[in-house]
Amino acid sequence: MKTWTEPAELRLTQYLAERVQREGFSGEEALELRSDLLSHIHEEAEKDRAESIGLMQLEAILSHLDAGYLPEPTPPLSVPAPYNPPTTPDPQIRTGVPISHKRPWQTKRWLFGVAAPLGVTIFEALIPFCGSVFFDPLATWWHLLLVLTVPAVNAWLLLGAPRGSERWKGIAVGFALVIAIFYALLFLPLLPASILAVVMAGLGLLSLTPIMAGIATAKIAISAADDSEDLARFRSGRWTGIAAALLALFLLEGPAFWTRKNLDIASGEDSKPRQAAVERLRSFHSERTLLLACYEGSRGTSQGTDISGWICKGWKNIGDSFAEDFERVRRPDSDRTRDVFFRVTGKPFSEVQPPRTIRSAVFGMGRGREFEEVEFDNHLGGDQVAVRVRNLDLAESRFDGHVDARSRIGYGEWTMVFRNEGRDAKEARCQVQLPQGGRVSRLTLWVNGEPREAAFNSISKVKAAYKEVAVVQRRDPVLVTMSGPDTVLVQCFPVPAHGEMKIRFGITAPVDGELWELPRILERNFGTSESLEHAVWLQGDGGFDLVETGEQDRIARRDGEGYSLSVSLDPNAAMGRITAVRLKARTEMEKPLWCEDQFASNDQRYLIREPSVIRRPGSKLLLVVDASAAMSEAKSWITESLEKNFSAGDFRILLADDTAHEVKLDELKRADFSGGRDNEPALREAVRLAKSGEVDEIIWLHGPQAVGLSQAEALIQIIERGTRHPVIHTVMAANGPNRLAEALQRSGTLQRGPVLLDTHRDFPAFLKGLMVEHDETAWHWKRSAQVPPEMGKPVWNHLARQWAIESVETPRSEISENERPALAAKYQLVTSVSGAVVLETKEQYEKHGLTPVDANAAPQIPGVPEASTSLLLMLSASMGLLRRNRRSKDS
Repeated sequence: MKTWTEPAELRLTQYLAERVQREGFSGEEALELRSDLLSHIHEEAEKDRAESIGLMQLEAILSHLDAGYLPEPTPPLSVPAPYNPPTTPDPQIRTGVPISHKRPWQTKRWLFGVAAPLGVTIFEALIPFCGSVFFDPLATWWHLLLVLTVPAVNAWLLLGAPRGSERWKGIAVGFALVIAIFYALLFLPLLPASILAVVMAGLGLLSLTPIMAGIATAKIAISAADDSEDLARFRSGRWTGIAAALLALFLLEGPAFWTRKNLDIASGEDSKPRQAAVERLRSFHSERTLLLACYEGSRGTSQGTDISGWICKGWKNIGDSFAEDFERVRRPDSDRTRDVFFRVTGKPFSEVQPPRTIRSAVFGMGRGREFEEVEFDNHLGGDQVAVRVRNLDLAESRFDGHVDARSRIGYGEWTMVFRNEGRDAKEARCQVQLPQGGRVSRLTLWVNGEPREAAFNSISKVKAAYKEVAVVQRRDPVLVTMSGPDTVLVQCFPVPAHGEMKIRFGITAPVDGELWELPRILERNFGTSESLEHAVWLQGDGGFDLVETGEQDRIARRDGEGYSLSVSLDPNAAMGRITAVRLKARTEMEKPLWCEDQFASNDQRYLIREPSVIRRPGSKLLLVVDASAAMSEAKSWITESLEKNFSAGDFRILLADDTAHEVKLDELKRADFSGGRDNEPALREAVRLAKSGEVDEIIWLHGPQAVGLSQAEALIQIIERGTRHPVIHTVMAANGPNRLAEALQRSGTLQRGPVLLDTHRDFPAFLKGLMVEHDETAWHWKRSAQVPPEMGKPVWNHLARQWAIESVETPRSEISENERPALAAKYQLVTSVSGAVVLETKEQYEKHGLTPVDANAAPQIPGVPEASTSLLLMLSASMGLLRRNRRSKDS
């Protein structure tokens, strides 16, 4: 312990009194300041090399500790009582916190540096208030931990950093300072609105707290530096803390920020920077950020986003919200963003479960759920499946089917029940792939528990009725229209809040070879319930198996006079996997068939189908291979099938990778399949080669083409003009919607390829069937006013619907284009020129000039009597005859 001279003790007492007066403290605060200063001065005195502390040493210490200190020019005039410095600080007064001359009141620093940020963080974690309106500052647990370091470090420093070295103090200060300043800058754009809210309504403190916490943290950091006993080690640690905080923020927000900046460029107008940005995103991106951007604008507020979205553009919407055109701000156009998502990932954005734009409130507290449920479905009543809607699920799925072996035509009915757990009514939309050559021939909606049948008419009429009733009146219609080759769009609205909606649509389709493919969903705006099962019941008059990709065959069992099969399938069987009925016995195709056509006039009542054989020449093949990421798995079986079964001269290959260039098989093996590729340039080149006679048949192997990337009209122009009309065989190697095929539907050039249950067997067989000259069976149709008894028993009337489908859909049909919509409506078919709609009331039908189908005239699943049932019928008939004979004898 150093000894003090009397002048030094006198000067110290005088300085303490002056300092307390200068700071404006009194009472306990004055005692606390005096005690802290006294302890700090004695600590510095002990470091001095002199054996005793005189006036000169004291002046040096005070000058070092107090930057605003001015040495006393003259010695004091009066000598107060001798001052005896305490050997140890008073433990009841000493707080352990060194306070420099720049420190404000400790209560303010505890309030704004510890208590307020901690309270606001807990509040936002429990109740996502900011996240439901502007952006989510606590998007993940890592974000929450980062934010909590600020009040934790501030409290540790205000308590004197116990057990902490100068280096660790510096690391803590640097880390907390960066995080505090980062979040203060995030909330800085809200400062004017926050101040206004505080003045007018007493609100806004939540958004002001991060800014005040940033200021308090900065002052605490400065004080910690001033009070450091080893400034060099403190500064070294501070730089380490700053670097660690910047690295943490980079890891959390760097990928999202990189994605946002390139997304802005990729969504722009200039083609060269746009393509370069897409390539950069294909190399590296945050899929969650891309997906979140696809949904921004379809929620209850357009500002609700993540931190990167707030930095890039979200905060600008605050000023835009005061503009006259507020609707533009509230519902921004996200179509280009969704295009970019597909081009980067190769997946339709609606295929992915939508991200949570707002965290769920803990313990059911707060506004998270309410804001999450508010969605603006801009595609209600439109022509696209569009965004995935929350809280809307397919709750039940059932398919009943019958395959007639004689006519080789199947009919099936898919019943769907949608459940809406949200608080607002929603529209369920899905795109369904039908069996090859199939068309919807029945549509039913349950209204108040009773089935209502659809009206069939032209597309314009049924769409107008649906939009009027669904969008304007918000009542109960369901609509089915064609959206692509053998593809329909199913729409039903409203699925009521916390309620269900039940629909059914029937499908008439021919057997393709030995297979009758079951329908499957290509695209949907709803989810699936956890307990969903796809219940399938099938029957036929001949033996059959149910075959599914990657599963063992299921064999139908004898059931009365026919066969049946009941199985519960995984929902993926309805959402993407190929499932088909395989007939065991192939009937003799050369036999004529007939049926009674209930829709024809009396003089054409009986429809006859006669086979004819045509010779199909061999063709030169051109394969157009989609280079999208979804085709990565298909590339292996495509290349293996070509290498094992064909020679290099049997075909040509065009790689569709946003451009069109011809490749060899080895180059195809090495090709990088990534992102979502535009196939239109390659198809245009393929059609040009077919027009010139260099190739005969085009086989388009593709995955999803989920957005309108291409110049479809330019391709259609090449197809329609000239004397040669090429055929494009579409082979769906990866499940998903195809916007390019939808655009080409009206050209009549597309033909569905084979059902690829076994790719290594079915694909080469299909190619060989095109390359080698062979005979094919074609159909010749004729009508008669009399029953043709020489042809045996009639087949069911779906044969007449099959004739109508071919008459409407064949480009060179004898039926004129003007007559085709009426013919399709007459035979109750959804085709490229007709649709079906179910309305709620008779008045709605009459208003739109529509007539619903009589339930008795709608197609039905035929019954196959069981053996016991047949015997019972025979016995009943015998009993009836015996009774008649007895009565006649008695009379």
